[in-house]
Amino acid sequence: MQLIYYPSPCTVNVAPCKHDEGRRVDGTCTNPKYPSLGAVPTRLLRMRPARYGLGNALRPATNGSMLPSARLLRTKILTDGFQEDHNFSFLISSILVFGIADIADLLVLLSYSIVSDCCLGNTPNRLNPNCIAIPVPQDDPYLRRTGVRCMNLTRFPTFQEMQCAPNSLPAERYVILSTPLIDLSTVYGSTSERERQIRAYEGGLLKSEMRNGLEYPPGTAAICINNRRPIENSCYEFGDSYGGNLVSGTYLTAMWFYREHNRLARRLAEINPCWGDQKLFETARQINIAQWQYILYYEATAAVLGRENALEAGIIYDTDEYVNDFDPRYKPGTYHEYIVGIRWFHTLQDERNDLYSRDGRYLGTRTGVDDAFRSGILEVNNTEADLTQGTFRQRAAKVDYNMDPDLAERLFGELQNAGDLPAIDMMRGRDEGLAPYHEYRKLCGLPHAHKFSDLEDTIYPDKLEQMRRIYDGEIDDVELMVAIYSERLIKGGWVGPTLFCIMARNMIEWRKSDRFFFEHGDIPAALTLPQLREVRSTSTARIICDNGDRVDMIQPHAMYNIGKGNELAPCETIPGIDLMKWADPHCHGDAHKEEPNTFKDDDYWAKYYYKK
Repeated sequence: MQLIYYPSPCTVNVAPCKHDEGRRVDGTCTNPKYPSLGAVPTRLLRMRPARYGLGNALRPATNGSMLPSARLLRTKILTDGFQEDHNFSFLISSILVFGIADIADLLVLLSYSIVSDCCLGNTPNRLNPNCIAIPVPQDDPYLRRTGVRCMNLTRFPTFQEMQCAPNSLPAERYVILSTPLIDLSTVYGSTSERERQIRAYEGGLLKSEMRNGLEYPPGTAAICINNRRPIENSCYEFGDSYGGNLVSGTYLTAMWFYREHNRLARRLAEINPCWGDQKLFETARQINIAQWQYILYYEATAAVLGRENALEAGIIYDTDEYVNDFDPRYKPGTYHEYIVGIRWFHTLQDERNDLYSRDGRYLGTRTGVDDAFRSGILEVNNTEADLTQGTFRQRAAKVDYNMDPDLAERLFGELQNAGDLPAIDMMRGRDEGLAPYHEYRKLCGLPHAHKFSDLEDTIYPDKLEQMRRIYDGEIDDVELMVAIYSERLIKGGWVGPTLFCIMARNMIEWRKSDRFFFEHGDIPAALTLPQLREVRSTSTARIICDNGDRVDMIQPHAMYNIGKGNELAPCETIPGIDLMKWADPHCHGDAHKEEPNTFKDDDYWAKYYYKK
């Protein structure tokens, strides 16, 4: 079974950057100083140099042996269990997983555990250099009676294996198939070819079909291998059909933003009847991406990092003006450390996806791991409507040191005998050549750690003792992801200090390296200030009201649980964007009233682009 398609050739063709253009779907010219960065397929960035063994083998332990079993580490650091969170709703994990789908490949993250057989019976295949199967200890607390002693896992391909780089260069793993930018590539795709395939080329719309009174993307994608046919037939042609159809958190969120594009395009066509298809498409896409960037930064990230922490770090700003922080010195892209570290959000995930009626009656539960690659469920028995209600009515898993048993033991449902997501997270850190944890502590301004007792300021004593024992007292062996799963939470936030540092750095660099970031006002394609202020009035709640199936009540802060000060409210009371701010005077005979953007075109490009 082949799930992954790699583009060929591997070169990035870049048309000349233009000062007055908008965002390109392929990510090129996001920063004219580095015009190819941000495109597919370009390398991920690194905060620390890669650490591999000989011949790009996995980094060995200090004593030369293999690092400890990731399964052993996981079961000692994170226990199987579940508690409800009193703060966040289920929706926050859906938004976070969709955020990863936007800048990485969820299919790549999972498929190399699903499609390959790196377990010879119950023994890891050590002869195949592409195999990094996870050994399961004989006394495993959860699997010792099952006979499972090996979990499938293969390495990511290298640019050399794809014939995209000469063998004389160091191998670089993890070839991304989506733009490593906050640009809704799950909806719009990452290549001009894919964009052409999903556009209707009429009225600025994306292709869609009406079924049961709802708008859906064409349902002809082939990735939904778990659809129960002939009942569950649809598999949606999102811009990224792989990530968009992967799990319920991505296919619901992708559906909302797909529909939002067409809602915006139709309303803009009503307001501006003189606009053609291209203008409608580009404007609807710009607004849609701006809303997504606002939601990811000002709702989701501010929630998990803490709003005051995010403000202090310069991730978000408390202003109703432009934030012109584009800096051409920053490279567009995503860090390996972010791709690995952000998987911390798995502790928030609850694989029990509750179904609710519109009036709040509990209707049952679906198991998330059994619905992977199964988006065809949405159109059967009102499942989309009931799941949508569950996203904001159900509580998230508590931010603690427990892992949902389905994610920890049977990640791939019927596709594998056993699958441990946090253990895979740890292995991905090894596969991507991440440096030891103490190097990131130093990078993030924490005291340099020479011995295990130096880690007591960030890691709980019981977990530190387990790490000391498993790593044989070698602090240089302690891995980033193991430590992220073990760190004390920062004040006012829900992550540890090292993950905060990694997330903050990438979030800041995304906005600084992207001349089209929604808060930038000093480029020709920028939103006007009144338009920007409208974008800042949006919310996840508003997106769901406008695009969710049969949603007429929702709490205003939808990523937080329903409660005092955040009660359910009618959708008509939830603020949203006034698209009249996009009214074109040329369509209404009063062009003299047009409000120009407040920037000096020549000054901008003299400073950032043409300067030698």
